[in-house]
Formats: sequence, structure tokens, C-alpha cells
Amino acid sequence: MIEIVNDFFEKDMFEKIKHHCTTKLNFEPQYFVGTTERNKYTHYGDRYFLEDDLELFKQFSDTIEKKFKIKIIDHEYGGVDRRSLDHFKPHVDTEFGAVRNVMVMLSGPSAVSNGTVFYTEGELDIHVGFRENRAIFFPSNYVHSAHANNVPNLKRFSATVFIKKYEKVL
Repeated sequence: MIEIVNDFFEKDMFEKIKHHCTTKLNFEPQYFVGTTERNKYTHYGDRYFLEDDLELFKQFSDTIEKKFKIKIIDHEYGGVDRRSLDHFKPHVDTEFGAVRNVMVMLSGPSAVSNGTVFYTEGELDIHVGFRENRAIFFPSNYVHSAHANNVPNLKRFSATVFIKKYEKVL
């Protein structure tokens, strides 16, 4: 099941996090796990690892627990991603032992063609448009991708936390 929450962070907190993530972080190029070639098709995007900023991670994890009414028991930190949107990059996020992902849309144009898509049996099936401060909670084994866009040099920033074990809270 896919859950969507708009206004994930309180407005002032979101503006601080967005500014920090788009101006203060040092990103590293990342490639799909198991690939040896380094080209635009295997380049996943540029990532800043949240384990390098535990205070920032805590802001994400505390808000995840509050907004999705869960208690995170085990996690992989994940990171903040800066991505070009020149083509689809379908993938799953189970290689870390994750069972659920939370992706938070941080910065980019609001658009249906800038969002995240999910696949069923190899076909595009579900599309969640990009909106700053929107979060998506979904199973890590769902095939998904940032939506490709034909606008030259379009980039977006998002953050993902990989959850290995959690409990629903009433």
C-alpha cells in the first residue's frame, strides 16, 4: 500500500531543511548496486548520506513516525538525492533489507511529470506528482522510478529513509 502525506514537515522546519539540503550538503555520485559501467543509465543520482548528519536524520525519522503513525525499530539511514530527470530508472530498494521506504520531496517544480511512478508487471501503473514537502510511504519491493521529463537539465531533491522493521502505532 502506498500512503501519501502532504505538508510532511511544519512550514518553518521544511524551509530550513530544504535550504540546508539544497545548499549545504556535499553530494557523491551513486550508481545502481551491482553495476560496473559508469554512464548516465547506471547513474542513480548524487547522494548525501544521512548517516553523516544524525541531527538531520532524526528530524526525518521523528516526523516519519509522527506522520505515518509508526515506530521505527530498525532502519538504513538512506540519504538526500539530487537527480536529473532525463530518463526513467526503475528499481527496487530491498538490497539493504528494507521493507518500507519513505521518500520526502524537498525541492523541484511541482508537476505530474516530475514525480515518482510505480510499476505493476513491468508497466507504469501509479503516478504520484511532485510537490515540495510531500512524503510517500511505500513497500521497498515496489518497482519505482523518478518520472522522466523532457525539460533540459531539470533536477529535483528528495530524501529517502529505508525502514527494515517497524510497528504501527495506534
